[in-house]
Order: sequence, then C-alpha cells, then structure tokens
Amino acid sequence: MTAQALNQTIKRLISIPWLAEGMALLLGAVYLVQGLYYAHISNTVLDEGAYLYKGFLFVSGRYWPYQEYGPWTNHMPLSFLIPGFAQTLFGAGLRTGRYFTVALGLLMLLGLWIVTRRFGGRWWALFAVAAVALNPTLIQTYSIAATQGMVACMVVWTMALTLGESRPLWQLSLGAILAGLTLMTRENLVPLLPLLLLYIFWQYGVKAGIWATLSGVVAVGIVQAIFWPNIMGVWAEWIPRAISPFLDPWRSPGGGTPVWHPDMPFESRWLSFLQALRLNFIPLVGVAGFGVLIFKGSQWKSKTNYRAATFLTVLFLVLFLAHAWAALWKSYCVFCFGGYLSFFAPLGLVLIVLVNRGFEDVGNRWYGWFSASLILAASCAVGYGAFQEIGPALLEFPLPRIKAGGFQGGFVPAWAILENQFGLGYNLAKRLASILAGLMFGILFILAVWVFVRRQRSRAGDRASFGMLAVNLFLFTAILFAQTPILKFGSQEDFCAGDIIAAYEATGEHLARLIPPGSKVYWEGGLSVVPMLYLPEVDLYPPQINDGYSYRIGGDAEELYRHGLWNDALSKRWLGEADYILLEEWRYDADWKNFLESGHFKELERARALNVCKEKTGLRIFRRETDQ
Repeated sequence: MTAQALNQTIKRLISIPWLAEGMALLLGAVYLVQGLYYAHISNTVLDEGAYLYKGFLFVSGRYWPYQEYGPWTNHMPLSFLIPGFAQTLFGAGLRTGRYFTVALGLLMLLGLWIVTRRFGGRWWALFAVAAVALNPTLIQTYSIAATQGMVACMVVWTMALTLGESRPLWQLSLGAILAGLTLMTRENLVPLLPLLLLYIFWQYGVKAGIWATLSGVVAVGIVQAIFWPNIMGVWAEWIPRAISPFLDPWRSPGGGTPVWHPDMPFESRWLSFLQALRLNFIPLVGVAGFGVLIFKGSQWKSKTNYRAATFLTVLFLVLFLAHAWAALWKSYCVFCFGGYLSFFAPLGLVLIVLVNRGFEDVGNRWYGWFSASLILAASCAVGYGAFQEIGPALLEFPLPRIKAGGFQGGFVPAWAILENQFGLGYNLAKRLASILAGLMFGILFILAVWVFVRRQRSRAGDRASFGMLAVNLFLFTAILFAQTPILKFGSQEDFCAGDIIAAYEATGEHLARLIPPGSKVYWEGGLSVVPMLYLPEVDLYPPQINDGYSYRIGGDAEELYRHGLWNDALSKRWLGEADYILLEEWRYDADWKNFLESGHFKELERARALNVCKEKTGLRIFRRETDQ
C-alpha cells in the first residue's frame, strides 16, 4: 500500500461517526476490568489502611480530625473524610474503599476525555484515554484506596472546568472551589490553587479572577475554620521553620526522636527516579518534549492555547520539583516518588494534546536535535531502570565461543563472554546490557523517523517536521510498551494473584466472632490496619494506626499521646491494659513469646493469612485471662 493510499484509508476511518467515542467507551471498560482485577490482587499498604480506618472513625463519630488523644491526622482532613463517607454509605471495608477508588478512576477518564477533546478533538482525546487505560501499573496505583486516584480525579476535573476558551463564570468558580478542596485533600498539591488563579486572571480577566479567587479561598477557609486550630500542625510539617516561627507550637509535640529516618544511597534515589519515569512515562516525556515550546509564543495558533499550555507546563514542573525535593532529596519516602507523580500525571496528557493542536510547527531545526536527544536519553534511562527485568534475558542470549581471538565452535551465554573477556561482573553486565539495549532502540527509532520524514518531504514537497513527529511516535510506542516489562514493573500479578479483598473479609469475620464490642486491642498485626474496619465497636489505640511512623523514641508520653503519637512507655501501658493483642505471625519473636506465655493471655484460633502470597502473615489472637 502506498503512502497516499494509507492516508486515504486513515481519513476514511477517522471520519466514521462515533468510532472514537465507541473506542473510548471500550477503553473505559478495559480500565474498569483492570481496576477491579488489581483491586482484588494488590496487597494493602499502611497509607491505605490509615485513610480507610481513620476516615471511618471520623465519619462515624468515634473521633474528630485533629482532636486530642485521637488518631494522628497527619494529612488534610478530606483525604480521610471522603473514603470515610463512602464507607458510611456502602459499608466499611476494603471492598468499598477500592471499588470507590476504581469508580473515581472512571470519573477521571471522563474528565480527561472532555478536556482533551475540547483542545484536540475526539481522536486526540482517545489517545489521552488510552495512555491511562492501557497502563496497567498506573491503573494498579489508582485502584488501591490511597489518595492518588482520588486526587488525580479532582485535578482532572479542575482542568475540565477551567481550561479553554469562553468558560462560563460558574465553571471557573466551581473549578477554583475544586482546586481548593484538592488542597484540603492533599497538602502536597498546594501550588494548584494559586497557579490556577493566576491563569484565570491571565486568560479571563479581572472579574473572573476575583470570583474564582473568592470561591477558592472561601472553600479552603471553611475547611480550615472547621478544624482550627490543630489543622495547623499539617502546615507545620511542610512550611520551613525559618519562615513560619508562628507554627512552632505545632512542631515536634512531646519531643522524642522519630524512628522513620531513611537515608538511602544515590543509586536508590536514581532507581526511584527511573521507576517514576516508567510509571509515568508518557506524561513525563510529553512535558519534557513539548513544554519547551511555550518559549516560542509566536508559533501558537491562539493566545488561549498558549496560555493554557504555559499554565500546565509551569504547574507540572513546580509539582514535579516539589515532590522530587521531598522524595529524592529530603528522603521523606524515596521509593514513593513514582506514586507522588501519579497525583498529577494526567496534566501531562492534556499538555500533549494541547501542543499538537495548538502549536504551529514550522520545522525548527533546533527542536529536531532536541527531540532526538530526548528520545536517546529516555531510551537509555528506561533501559537502565528495567535492568532487573530485561538484563537477565539479554545476558542469556547465546553468542559464539571466543578464545584467543578466534571462534571455538558452540555457543555460550553473553554474560560469560562479558565476564571472561572484559572482567564484568554479572550485576554490572545487567546494567550495561540494558543501557545499550535502550540506546540501540533509541538510535534505530530516530533513524526510522528521519528516513520517513525525508521520504515524505521528497514526495510531497512539504516541510514535514522531524521533531514533533518523532516525539509523538515515541509516545504512541510507549502505549504498547506499557504492557511489557520495559515500562511495567512491580505488579503483584507477576508472582501471585490471590484475592486480597476476600482474605481480609474472611479475617474480619473471624475477628468479629472472637472479639466483642468495647474491647481494647493492642495492634501488632502488620502495617495496614484494614482488619480493624470489620470491628467497628472495638477500641484500637489510635496512635498505632500509623505503626512506626507515629512512634517516637523517648519524649513525654502524655504529650505524645495527646497528639496521636506514641513511645515505649505508652506501649508498655497499653500492653498492661489491653483486652486483646493482635500479632502478625512472623512478628512472634522471643520477647513476644516470653510476654504472651506468662499466663496472662490465652491464644485463640488464628486468622488466615492476610497476604495470600506470603507465609506467616496471618493474625495470632491473644485474649487477656487475668489482671495482675
């Protein structure tokens, strides 16, 4: 088929009414199926258990956010209250939390379709939806009941309400309110509201800016007022002490030294960055490749598109740098970086669509070189980041035996030649082979696009641009690679696919039979307190919800307890008064053995494993028999 015939075929296909919409609906179904699948097989984590359990406690009236002697409310209140309301409506438990999150993911896809269709038409909107719905690792991130999926949905709908031309005033105000509520859900999204308000002033004028500012500020102010003054403790953790001495009363309450002090080597930080790149590949490369075009303001088709692109680029860059500083530089949670970026990754997809339909590409030579360099750098980075997945396969590739500069007959694995001929260890060889594979792919890709562009120019006599075409094809290719180990990593299905929801529900039912309402429970049952969702009338010591993250070495016990924290003195006090102790099997060491076999406790029937893919994750249940 000739290029001309191919173009005609493509034009006929894209002109079919509702084809793009139908494919988008199909992708929505694909997202739903994958979301439910990952909701059932993904292990629960500390944050998920904390959001669900604290949220349920708050909404059910057992506690109030930021209250004294309550749960450590270490984030903005809506991050707990939203999943808490969902459980109040549909029942407490992991199933409700995760199904609700999957539903929010579908709502996010709808908002993404709306805003990208506005800028790029239905086919570019289909691309944006496909970039999410065909990324299994990202879907898994959005399918657990943490805050990534919820916040991503709020961010996308903020854009859907405010970006574009001739947005009604009520939509701009509603978008500002939603941005304010996003801030009241996750404090790490604080740049969203002020940058959005600047954009609205720039794009829509003073009147719209004032109304949006009032709306956003009032939304934030109401939530702040409801939980005043202890909500200031959240800000105290984020705003540097040098510029906020007025927040000192909320800093380090009770003293003590936190246990969580990660200090990882540079290689760990680098690997975290590469994992983040693989998880959010299309948004990151899209912003890197197209964000620079905001400096070519004269080549934009309209001021509306230029302003929207500038806003998205600046917002994405500010959020990226802020989270990189927290995760990679300050080591708050090094390997959380990829998850942090997924809060706002859809912004990159909107920018990609906006640039492709809003920028007048005139074939800038500098941009061609820039695009080629970006593709090579991204290919090498992904190759290195995937060395654990693709390195061993490359090193097992058979090569002819070589000795004394000649072929000896037969074949040996590539790693043997690298080790014997060049003295490379296996681990170093894995990394080198993966980097070279990425580099080779990048080079071949660039050459293929360059040849295609040259042929198009010679046939049609036009000025086909290498730069934008190369970046776009690179991004389209990434959708296919999202299904492979090159961009897909860390999925539990790679080694086990048990039903986590069913396991927790069975454990919850078992615990409810053995532990009566009103009992005091000491928790040593794992990082996630999800099993406690099935014991709504049982009293867990609130500071234990965050496990070691809320634990302090030393400090004033009473003051720590008052602020939702704990230490060894409190642990001993609670052990002396708890009616039941829940202990994860693998944690049962000599110290626990001596304490629990002292005659004060009786072990009841154990609960089944919480992690169906890992041994010794069941709960051992000990009931106090006598008081001494």
